[in-house]
Amino acid sequence: MFHHAIDTFLEIVRSGSQSAAADTLNLTQTTISKRIRALEEELGMQLLERGKGIRQVRLTPSGEEFLRIAEQWHLLSREVKILGSQGPRLSLTIGAVDSLNVFVFPRLYRQLHAEHPSMKIEIRTLHSDEMYEKIEQRQLDLAFSLRERSHPNVKVEIFFTSPMVVLSLRGGRSKGVRKVRPQDLSADHELFVPWGRSFDAWHDHWWDPLTPSRIKLDSGHLILSMLHHPEQWAIVPRWLAQASLANGPYLIRELSDPPPPYTCYRLSHKQSTSGMARSIAIVDSHCQRLFGSGIGADFPGW
Repeated sequence: MFHHAIDTFLEIVRSGSQSAAADTLNLTQTTISKRIRALEEELGMQLLERGKGIRQVRLTPSGEEFLRIAEQWHLLSREVKILGSQGPRLSLTIGAVDSLNVFVFPRLYRQLHAEHPSMKIEIRTLHSDEMYEKIEQRQLDLAFSLRERSHPNVKVEIFFTSPMVVLSLRGGRSKGVRKVRPQDLSADHELFVPWGRSFDAWHDHWWDPLTPSRIKLDSGHLILSMLHHPEQWAIVPRWLAQASLANGPYLIRELSDPPPPYTCYRLSHKQSTSGMARSIAIVDSHCQRLFGSGIGADFPGW
Protein backbone atom coordinates (compact mmCIF):
# COMPACT_ATOMS: atom_id res chain seq x y z
CA MET A 1 0.00 0.00 0.00
CA PHE A 2 2.78 2.43 0.91
CA HIS A 3 4.54 2.16 -2.46
CA HIS A 4 1.22 2.60 -4.32
CA ALA A 5 0.60 5.78 -2.34
CA ILE A 6 4.04 7.19 -3.25
CA ASP A 7 3.48 6.40 -6.94
CA THR A 8 0.10 8.15 -6.69
CA PHE A 9 1.70 11.20 -5.06
CA LEU A 10 4.30 11.41 -7.84
CA GLU A 11 1.64 11.11 -10.54
CA ILE A 12 -0.40 13.92 -8.96
CA VAL A 13 2.68 16.16 -9.05
CA ARG A 14 3.49 15.19 -12.65
CA SER A 15 -0.05 15.62 -14.00
CA GLY A 16 -0.89 18.70 -11.93
CA SER A 17 -4.15 17.57 -10.33
CA GLN A 18 -5.78 14.63 -8.58
CA SER A 19 -8.37 14.26 -11.34
CA ALA A 20 -5.68 14.03 -14.05
CA ALA A 21 -3.76 11.51 -11.92
CA ALA A 22 -6.96 9.45 -11.53
CA ASP A 23 -7.36 9.33 -15.32
CA THR A 24 -3.73 8.32 -15.87
CA LEU A 25 -3.78 5.62 -13.19
CA ASN A 26 -7.30 4.46 -14.15
CA LEU A 27 -8.53 4.97 -10.59
CA THR A 28 -11.39 6.87 -9.05
CA GLN A 29 -10.71 10.25 -7.45
CA THR A 30 -11.94 8.76 -4.18
CA THR A 31 -9.20 6.12 -4.32
CA ILE A 32 -6.63 8.78 -5.14
CA SER A 33 -7.73 10.89 -2.16
CA LYS A 34 -7.67 7.91 0.20
CA ARG A 35 -4.14 6.96 -0.86
CA ILE A 36 -2.81 10.48 -0.32
CA ARG A 37 -4.49 10.84 3.08
CA ALA A 38 -3.15 7.43 4.14
CA LEU A 39 0.34 8.48 3.04
CA GLU A 40 0.09 11.75 4.96
CA GLU A 41 -1.07 9.88 8.09
CA GLU A 42 1.82 7.40 7.74
CA LEU A 43 4.35 10.22 7.38
CA GLY A 44 2.73 12.51 9.95
CA MET A 45 2.76 15.52 7.64
CA GLN A 46 0.51 17.25 5.11
CA LEU A 47 1.82 17.00 1.55
CA LEU A 48 -0.83 18.83 -0.50
CA GLU A 49 -2.52 22.17 0.04
CA ARG A 50 -6.27 21.82 0.33
CA GLY A 51 -8.89 24.51 0.16
CA LYS A 52 -11.82 25.86 -1.70
CA GLY A 53 -11.02 26.87 -5.25
CA ILE A 54 -7.67 25.00 -5.42
CA ARG A 55 -7.75 22.96 -8.61
CA GLN A 56 -4.11 22.66 -9.55
CA VAL A 57 -1.87 20.74 -7.16
CA ARG A 58 0.05 22.82 -4.64
CA LEU A 59 2.66 21.22 -2.44
CA THR A 60 3.16 22.23 1.15
CA PRO A 61 6.76 22.94 2.23
CA SER A 62 6.81 19.39 3.64
CA GLY A 63 5.43 18.12 0.33
CA GLU A 64 8.24 19.82 -1.59
CA GLU A 65 10.83 18.16 0.63
CA PHE A 66 9.10 14.79 0.38
CA LEU A 67 8.96 15.06 -3.43
CA ARG A 68 12.74 14.79 -3.62
CA ILE A 69 12.69 11.69 -1.40
CA ALA A 70 9.80 10.16 -3.35
CA GLU A 71 11.65 10.56 -6.64
CA GLN A 72 14.70 8.82 -5.18
CA TRP A 73 12.44 6.07 -3.81
CA HIS A 74 10.90 5.59 -7.25
CA LEU A 75 14.32 5.12 -8.84
CA LEU A 76 15.37 2.63 -6.16
CA SER A 77 12.08 0.76 -6.51
CA ARG A 78 12.68 0.48 -10.23
CA GLU A 79 16.15 -0.90 -9.63
CA VAL A 80 14.73 -3.51 -7.25
CA LYS A 81 12.23 -4.63 -9.91
CA ILE A 82 15.02 -4.93 -12.48
CA LEU A 83 17.08 -6.95 -10.02
CA GLY A 84 14.14 -9.27 -9.38
CA SER A 85 13.43 -9.83 -13.07
CA GLN A 86 16.96 -9.90 -14.51
CA GLY A 87 19.11 -10.95 -11.57
CA PRO A 88 22.27 -9.14 -10.43
CA ARG A 89 24.18 -7.08 -12.96
CA LEU A 90 27.28 -4.97 -12.81
CA SER A 91 26.94 -1.28 -12.15
CA LEU A 92 29.38 1.56 -11.63
CA THR A 93 29.05 5.18 -10.52
CA ILE A 94 32.05 7.26 -11.57
CA GLY A 95 32.87 10.80 -10.49
CA ALA A 96 35.49 13.03 -12.11
CA VAL A 97 36.40 16.69 -12.43
CA ASP A 98 34.96 18.36 -15.51
CA SER A 99 38.24 18.63 -17.47
CA LEU A 100 38.70 14.86 -17.31
CA ASN A 101 35.08 14.15 -18.19
CA VAL A 102 35.31 16.48 -21.19
CA PHE A 103 38.75 15.72 -22.61
CA VAL A 104 39.97 12.35 -21.33
CA PHE A 105 37.29 9.93 -20.22
CA PRO A 106 34.74 10.04 -23.09
CA ARG A 107 36.83 7.41 -24.88
CA LEU A 108 36.70 5.25 -21.76
CA TYR A 109 32.95 5.69 -21.33
CA ARG A 110 32.26 4.85 -24.98
CA GLN A 111 34.38 1.74 -24.81
CA LEU A 112 32.75 0.56 -21.57
CA HIS A 113 29.30 1.02 -23.09
CA ALA A 114 30.25 -0.74 -26.33
CA GLU A 115 31.92 -3.76 -24.74
CA HIS A 116 29.78 -4.07 -21.60
CA PRO A 117 26.27 -3.01 -22.68
CA SER A 118 24.63 -4.71 -19.69
CA MET A 119 26.65 -2.70 -17.19
CA LYS A 120 24.78 0.22 -15.68
CA ILE A 121 27.08 3.26 -15.74
CA GLU A 122 26.39 6.57 -14.01
CA ILE A 123 28.77 9.46 -14.68
CA ARG A 124 28.97 12.51 -12.43
CA THR A 125 30.98 15.72 -12.75
CA LEU A 126 32.04 16.95 -9.33
CA HIS A 127 34.57 19.16 -7.58
CA SER A 128 37.56 17.32 -6.14
CA ASP A 129 36.69 17.80 -2.47
CA GLU A 130 33.16 16.45 -2.91
CA MET A 131 34.35 13.07 -4.08
CA TYR A 132 35.89 11.88 -0.84
CA GLU A 133 32.68 12.09 1.13
CA LYS A 134 30.69 10.45 -1.66
CA ILE A 135 33.18 7.56 -1.86
CA GLU A 136 32.99 7.26 1.93
CA GLN A 137 29.18 7.10 1.76
CA ARG A 138 29.27 4.68 -1.21
CA GLN A 139 27.50 7.18 -3.43
CA LEU A 140 30.45 6.81 -5.81
CA ASP A 141 32.29 3.60 -6.67
CA LEU A 142 35.25 5.24 -8.37
CA ALA A 143 36.41 8.86 -8.53
CA PHE A 144 39.20 10.92 -10.05
CA SER A 145 40.19 13.94 -8.00
CA LEU A 146 42.85 16.65 -8.19
CA ARG A 147 43.24 16.82 -4.42
CA GLU A 148 44.88 14.31 -2.08
CA ARG A 149 43.13 14.00 1.25
CA SER A 150 43.03 11.47 4.06
CA HIS A 151 39.77 9.65 4.74
CA PRO A 152 39.59 6.49 6.84
CA ASN A 153 37.70 4.42 4.24
CA VAL A 154 38.98 5.97 1.01
CA LYS A 155 41.85 4.40 -0.90
CA VAL A 156 43.88 7.11 -2.67
CA GLU A 157 46.31 6.30 -5.52
CA ILE A 158 48.05 8.43 -8.11
CA PHE A 159 46.28 7.77 -11.41
CA PHE A 160 48.56 9.88 -13.58
CA THR A 161 50.63 13.06 -13.60
CA SER A 162 51.16 15.58 -16.37
CA PRO A 163 53.47 18.60 -16.79
CA MET A 164 51.83 22.03 -16.89
CA VAL A 165 52.29 24.17 -20.00
CA VAL A 166 51.15 27.53 -21.36
CA LEU A 167 48.32 27.45 -23.90
CA SER A 168 47.49 30.39 -26.16
CA LEU A 169 46.41 31.17 -29.70
CA ARG A 170 49.09 31.36 -32.37
CA GLY A 171 50.22 34.79 -33.44
CA GLY A 172 51.26 37.99 -31.72
CA ARG A 173 54.54 38.24 -29.82
CA SER A 174 54.42 34.56 -28.85
CA LYS A 175 54.97 33.43 -32.45
CA GLY A 176 57.80 30.91 -32.67
CA VAL A 177 58.54 30.96 -28.91
CA ARG A 178 58.56 27.48 -27.39
CA LYS A 179 59.61 28.31 -23.83
CA VAL A 180 58.58 31.26 -21.70
CA ARG A 181 59.49 32.65 -18.28
CA PRO A 182 56.58 33.10 -15.84
CA GLN A 183 57.58 36.72 -15.21
CA ASP A 184 57.19 37.45 -18.94
CA LEU A 185 53.50 36.51 -18.87
CA SER A 186 51.16 39.38 -18.07
CA ALA A 187 48.47 38.59 -15.50
CA ASP A 188 46.23 41.08 -17.34
CA HIS A 189 45.72 38.50 -20.09
CA GLU A 190 45.55 35.32 -18.03
CA LEU A 191 42.68 32.83 -17.90
CA PHE A 192 43.25 31.39 -14.46
CA VAL A 193 42.11 27.93 -13.39
CA PRO A 194 42.90 26.81 -9.80
CA TRP A 195 44.29 23.36 -10.56
CA GLY A 196 45.11 22.50 -6.95
CA ARG A 197 46.74 23.75 -3.77
CA SER A 198 50.33 23.21 -4.88
CA PHE A 199 49.63 24.89 -8.22
CA ASP A 200 47.92 27.83 -6.52
CA ALA A 201 50.89 28.31 -4.17
CA TRP A 202 53.29 28.29 -7.13
CA HIS A 203 51.06 30.71 -9.01
CA ASP A 204 50.88 33.16 -6.11
CA HIS A 205 54.68 33.21 -6.03
CA TRP A 206 54.84 34.62 -9.56
CA TRP A 207 51.68 36.75 -9.79
CA ASP A 208 49.83 38.85 -7.27
CA PRO A 209 46.74 36.83 -6.28
CA LEU A 210 44.80 40.08 -5.84
CA THR A 211 45.28 41.22 -9.45
CA PRO A 212 41.80 42.55 -10.28
CA SER A 213 41.93 42.10 -14.05
CA ARG A 214 42.45 38.34 -14.01
CA ILE A 215 39.69 36.12 -15.38
CA LYS A 216 39.15 33.16 -13.07
CA LEU A 217 37.47 30.01 -14.36
CA ASP A 218 36.30 27.07 -12.27
CA SER A 219 36.16 24.78 -15.29
CA GLY A 220 39.09 23.70 -17.45
CA HIS A 221 37.00 23.12 -20.57
CA LEU A 222 35.90 26.78 -20.58
CA ILE A 223 39.43 27.81 -21.54
CA LEU A 224 39.05 26.96 -25.23
CA SER A 225 35.88 29.01 -25.57
CA MET A 226 37.48 31.98 -23.76
CA LEU A 227 40.78 32.14 -25.66
CA HIS A 228 40.09 34.59 -28.49
CA HIS A 229 43.23 36.76 -28.72
CA PRO A 230 46.93 35.77 -29.06
CA GLU A 231 47.87 37.82 -25.99
CA GLN A 232 45.64 35.69 -23.77
CA TRP A 233 47.14 32.66 -22.10
CA ALA A 234 46.35 29.90 -19.61
CA ILE A 235 48.40 27.32 -17.76
CA VAL A 236 46.94 23.86 -18.36
CA PRO A 237 48.00 20.20 -18.15
CA ARG A 238 49.89 19.09 -21.24
CA TRP A 239 47.23 16.52 -22.13
CA LEU A 240 44.57 19.24 -22.24
CA ALA A 241 46.81 21.42 -24.39
CA GLN A 242 47.44 18.55 -26.79
CA ALA A 243 43.73 17.82 -27.03
CA SER A 244 43.07 21.47 -27.91
CA LEU A 245 45.20 21.27 -31.07
CA ALA A 246 42.35 19.51 -32.85
CA ASN A 247 40.04 22.46 -32.13
CA GLY A 248 42.02 25.45 -33.36
CA PRO A 249 45.38 27.17 -34.03
CA TYR A 250 46.70 26.88 -30.50
CA LEU A 251 50.29 27.27 -29.34
CA ILE A 252 51.82 25.17 -26.56
CA ARG A 253 54.82 26.58 -24.68
CA GLU A 254 56.87 25.16 -21.84
CA LEU A 255 57.67 27.16 -18.71
CA SER A 256 61.24 27.86 -17.66
CA ASP A 257 60.19 27.51 -14.01
CA PRO A 258 57.20 25.17 -14.19
CA PRO A 259 54.67 24.50 -11.45
CA PRO A 260 54.30 21.08 -9.84
CA PRO A 261 52.80 18.60 -12.30
CA TYR A 262 49.07 18.12 -12.57
CA THR A 263 48.28 15.06 -10.47
CA CYS A 264 45.10 13.06 -10.76
CA TYR A 265 44.21 10.79 -7.84
CA ARG A 266 42.12 7.66 -8.18
CA LEU A 267 39.69 7.17 -5.28
CA SER A 268 37.87 4.00 -4.29
CA HIS A 269 36.39 2.54 -1.11
CA LYS A 270 38.82 0.47 0.93
CA GLN A 271 36.15 -2.18 1.46
CA SER A 272 34.59 -2.66 -1.95
CA THR A 273 31.77 -5.11 -2.48
CA SER A 274 32.43 -8.03 -4.83
CA GLY A 275 30.29 -6.47 -7.57
CA MET A 276 31.98 -3.12 -7.21
CA ALA A 277 35.41 -4.78 -7.33
CA ARG A 278 34.51 -6.55 -10.59
CA SER A 279 33.28 -3.32 -12.17
CA ILE A 280 36.39 -1.42 -11.10
CA ALA A 281 38.61 -4.20 -12.47
CA ILE A 282 36.89 -3.81 -15.85
CA VAL A 283 37.53 -0.05 -15.79
CA ASP A 284 41.18 -0.61 -14.85
CA SER A 285 41.70 -2.97 -17.78
CA HIS A 286 40.21 -0.44 -20.20
CA CYS A 287 42.36 2.34 -18.74
CA GLN A 288 45.48 0.27 -19.32
CA ARG A 289 44.40 -0.40 -22.88
CA LEU A 290 43.48 3.21 -23.68
CA PHE A 291 46.09 5.14 -21.74
CA GLY A 292 48.96 2.67 -21.72
CA SER A 293 51.38 1.78 -18.95
CA GLY A 294 51.78 5.42 -17.96
CA ILE A 295 49.12 5.14 -15.30
CA GLY A 296 50.62 6.37 -12.06
CA ALA A 297 53.36 8.18 -13.97
CA ASP A 298 53.29 10.81 -16.72
CA PHE A 299 50.06 10.71 -18.70
CA PRO A 300 50.97 9.57 -22.21
CA GLY A 301 48.54 11.93 -23.91
CA TRP A 302 47.59 11.61 -27.57
